[in-house]
Amino acid sequence: MPDPPGSSSALRTRAARGAVKPEIQALRAVAVLLVLAYHVAPKGLPGGYVGVDVFFVISGFLITAHIVKPLRRGTLTVGGFYARRAVRLLPASMLVLLVTLVSTWLFVPRSLWPQFGRQIAASALYVENWVLAGNATDYSAPAADVSPVQHFWSLSAEEQFYLAWPALLIVGSIVAARWRRWRRAYLAVLAPLALASLTWSVLATAGEPASAYFITTTRAWEFAAGGILWLVVHRAATLPDPVRAAGSWAGAGLIAAAAFAFSSRTPFPGWAAAVPVLGAVLVLAAGLPRARWSPSGLMGWKPVQAVGDMSYSLYLWHWPLIVLLPFVAGAQLGLEGRVVAVLVAVPLAYLTRRFVEIPVLDAYRPTGGAFWRRKSTVGLAVATGMVLVAVPAFTMNTTVRHQQTVAWDTLERVVASPPACFGAAAVDDPACAASADDDPTDAVYPAPLIGDQDDFGVVHRGCQVGGDTVIATPCTFGDPDGTVKVALVGDSHAAQWEPALAAVAEQRGWQLTTYLRSGCPVTATPPQDRSAACRAWEKDVIDTVEHGDFDYVFTSALSATHYGGDGGVEGFVDAWTRMGGSGARVVALRDNPDPTQAGVQSTPACVEDRSAEACGTSQDVSLLPDPQVSAVEETPGAALVDLTGYFCQDGTCPAVIGDVLVYHQDQHVTMTYMTTLAPMLSEAIDEAVGPVPGS
Repeated sequence: MPDPPGSSSALRTRAARGAVKPEIQALRAVAVLLVLAYHVAPKGLPGGYVGVDVFFVISGFLITAHIVKPLRRGTLTVGGFYARRAVRLLPASMLVLLVTLVSTWLFVPRSLWPQFGRQIAASALYVENWVLAGNATDYSAPAADVSPVQHFWSLSAEEQFYLAWPALLIVGSIVAARWRRWRRAYLAVLAPLALASLTWSVLATAGEPASAYFITTTRAWEFAAGGILWLVVHRAATLPDPVRAAGSWAGAGLIAAAAFAFSSRTPFPGWAAAVPVLGAVLVLAAGLPRARWSPSGLMGWKPVQAVGDMSYSLYLWHWPLIVLLPFVAGAQLGLEGRVVAVLVAVPLAYLTRRFVEIPVLDAYRPTGGAFWRRKSTVGLAVATGMVLVAVPAFTMNTTVRHQQTVAWDTLERVVASPPACFGAAAVDDPACAASADDDPTDAVYPAPLIGDQDDFGVVHRGCQVGGDTVIATPCTFGDPDGTVKVALVGDSHAAQWEPALAAVAEQRGWQLTTYLRSGCPVTATPPQDRSAACRAWEKDVIDTVEHGDFDYVFTSALSATHYGGDGGVEGFVDAWTRMGGSGARVVALRDNPDPTQAGVQSTPACVEDRSAEACGTSQDVSLLPDPQVSAVEETPGAALVDLTGYFCQDGTCPAVIGDVLVYHQDQHVTMTYMTTLAPMLSEAIDEAVGPVPGS
């Protein structure tokens, strides 16, 4: 009687016939399901992103085998290796990118075309991870920069690994030619690389985790771990079945523990990545133990193997659907919508596997003279596929960039001579509402196409710092010789007040100095998920202001920041007390509403795609409690400026006020709207602290 399909002996027979090992397919299934669950319900599985690390270990394990075996036989050709990788990976990925590109053109607002087009092109060229690393200047960057191909960062890292790995193993083969023990020779090459990458991963994660998450150099050791395992896995096969079964369960437990215990606050990759990596190594090393209580039967379960077989296509399809379906449906996806997106991805993945991946692999059979012909054909096909995706994506980017140039010229003319009811002025003048009704145009300034660029951090690069900066970097505005010296300190939500405060300083002859850093509120007890560089910068700002000669210190911070404990109040009180120790008076600027709380992730995109009226939000939902309000009450001498009335009226917080777009990315206020708030801010300052010299 033949063995049941899921039995250990049947699975071992399947592996012996050349099929991918069942434990590898099972591990792939686990990895992709973790990623899908994380993207569907991140709060339910906050560490599901470790599925990517499991994929990296599997890739290192398999690719090392694919290179070392022919190297030892003397049959490896680098061109043949790359052709095989291209045939395996690129048809499905280019199909998904092409569909994503067309869907972006059909359904996504033009204001997002440059962002999406740039990342689609980067994904087609497999450098998406470095693009995201460059964009991840603060903790809000990933959300603000989300694209339907953001998940290609891991595929980019993998392809870059493929570029370097053959060369390293060829060096190992040279060493092996002089040593009798070839495995040790390869280990002598790979182990130092793995150690160096792990060390760099720990250091980079501590210094700037946002970019460290994506870059190849912090992930190389995970691939190397899989490669090293392949070199020594033969020893694990000699262990007793109960030991291997225990190891397999332990590995699965480590992966599960990381998936449930880790979160966005976990410094990652760094040391933490060793948990899922070790888990994957243990599962692969254990293989298919014969012990009755081993997970071999579960690994061989047909649904598990089926998910493993199509894991690559499923990974490719699920994220574009999650990101693009809201544009198609005209509404944000809740939990149910994300579940539907993943369910739609399953048949797409099956069809891609059945009609794209397998047929292309079957057609590529390099034998004899045809081998060289087909290698060149593969190279031409790869180049053609990349061009077909990257060129239209770049064109989409370039076209909109030209339109943005025109929009900037228009904005400059309007701001130079604004109408009477422009921006915040429309709130105070009842006649503005009537004139708006009589205005037949739907002009908005800045135009949604340039809304996200109308930002202090973009216009004044270098004044809103990020990255590894730990020094309080000053920028000066207003009157450089002014006798009244004021400072503006804080995160990007403090930075957004600069246009209004600079206008006040210019009018009153103040000297305004800014100390601003993305994602870093100035507080004595910063959120735990902030980088070491951020914490060091905050301390330096407090010290600088404390020993400075400032009359007033203005500050603000993102209300949605999670501080824990008392909600951040005590940290603000301590910082403000220190900064006010030299005689400066602290003035907190209450934070503005947050449209993302009401489901408006991009106000410019919403206004372009729908209308200004459709993109307003409820004040009860979007105006979050601000810990600065309580901190002012507990800090002697501190004052509060609250201009909420110029963001919300009658319980609604409009997206456009007085023909001016209020927000750009996420909940940040445009420079244009902030500039129109200058007269109101000037008056509010006098009301909060009394007449100020120069007023």
